[in-house]
Amino acid sequence: MYERYHIPLKTVEPRASRVAGFTIERADNCINCGRCERACIYGVHTRSRSDTREMADPVSHLCKDCFRCIAECPQGALTISRGAEFQSLGRGIWTPLRISTIWSEAETGKIPVLGAGYKGMFAGDGYDDMWTDMSEIVRPTRDGIHGREFISTGVDIGRMPPFLEFEPSGAMRTSIPPLIEIPIPMVLDLTRMRTCSKTMAEGFLDAASRLKTLAFVPLGSVSNKTIRDMAGCVVPVIPSHTDLSNVNLPDEARLIELAAGLSWKKDYDALVKKFPDRVLSVRIEAATGVEDKVFEMLERGVAVANVQFTDQGRESGRNDRHAKDSLRAIHDKLVEAGRRDELTVMAGGGMAAAEHVPKSIICGADLVSLSKALLIALECRDCTKCESPSCPIDLPSAPASWVADRVMNVVGAWRDQLLEVLGAMGLREVRRLRGELGRAIFLDDLEADFLPPQHGGDDA
Repeated sequence: MYERYHIPLKTVEPRASRVAGFTIERADNCINCGRCERACIYGVHTRSRSDTREMADPVSHLCKDCFRCIAECPQGALTISRGAEFQSLGRGIWTPLRISTIWSEAETGKIPVLGAGYKGMFAGDGYDDMWTDMSEIVRPTRDGIHGREFISTGVDIGRMPPFLEFEPSGAMRTSIPPLIEIPIPMVLDLTRMRTCSKTMAEGFLDAASRLKTLAFVPLGSVSNKTIRDMAGCVVPVIPSHTDLSNVNLPDEARLIELAAGLSWKKDYDALVKKFPDRVLSVRIEAATGVEDKVFEMLERGVAVANVQFTDQGRESGRNDRHAKDSLRAIHDKLVEAGRRDELTVMAGGGMAAAEHVPKSIICGADLVSLSKALLIALECRDCTKCESPSCPIDLPSAPASWVADRVMNVVGAWRDQLLEVLGAMGLREVRRLRGELGRAIFLDDLEADFLPPQHGGDDA
């Protein structure tokens, strides 16, 4: 019987002490009038439980920086400042705000709200140079997460035949290659995590099973019994130069991935021969000319190209294009050859916010893999040195059930935000979003159109 896909969410309290983005302090001249409590809708200010005649200390981590309490305090007794620990979080695109947003999503499963609105620049690096089309948001039925219209977030993984052939009798002549469908365009990648204890891995696998998505794990890190028990959710990733004659995987491993090395063609051919009925993926590191390498993989018969970017969402090497430009180049090359549907393109690395999922798909990816964002969901501080004994939150000891619930919340919140984007665009399935560059505006294109090169001097 048909059942609409749903991700169950629940509040999952943090294990570590909360990090406040802003510190609210109450001075001695406070007259306990309670105007700050009435002004704040986020619960920063409350009456003291022990004596309701007095105000309790502000709960700073709930502050959204809206300044309403500061403005309405008749005594000027409240001050606000940036939290020092908060400012030290993350690096590059993993800003303190993005990290704290993921923490909030992992705790509540809800779309985040920023009380003071957006106060930064309207353009930046990478995906921040993209604006998505929201022209249909004025329609009352385009409500995304509220369910009055069904919007599918399911994607197909595998090689699609370019056309179908039939016998004169009507029987299909075309051989249909193996194909996998998952209900969300997001998979979990455990192979890229800086740390992953046994209990953490159990939690990630449990979340993947409950989400009905895939979890990519290093070959040999889980037993064949676990792969069978997970009913097709586990994807073993085989390192390059592995002796494939010793690799034996159960039928439940529907997707098998090979890490591309210098001899990847030979290894891939051997993998096809050994597992002819599976969907086979090849993982490739994004670098200069990655679109040519991906096309070479297509011609070899590869069904899935897992293109890996750095944690900052860029290619490796000196000429490090951002993922949005790299994915556009890959997509354009496949489209020009008329073979786009013959290859599934997966993008991994640099997925630091929910909006990066639809933006990656607009640029040409079919789906994305999550790794660092999952660690952040477990309250990871993204320290410069990641060492288990000195981990400030003792991440390796996180219980499996807690890990699974936090991951469920993050993925649920990101899917809800994807539904909002699709609803605002008037799209009923995420498959239609792939490569739809007309659904976005790129800063580079705007500058080229409106700010052409200016020539001065005596050239005239």
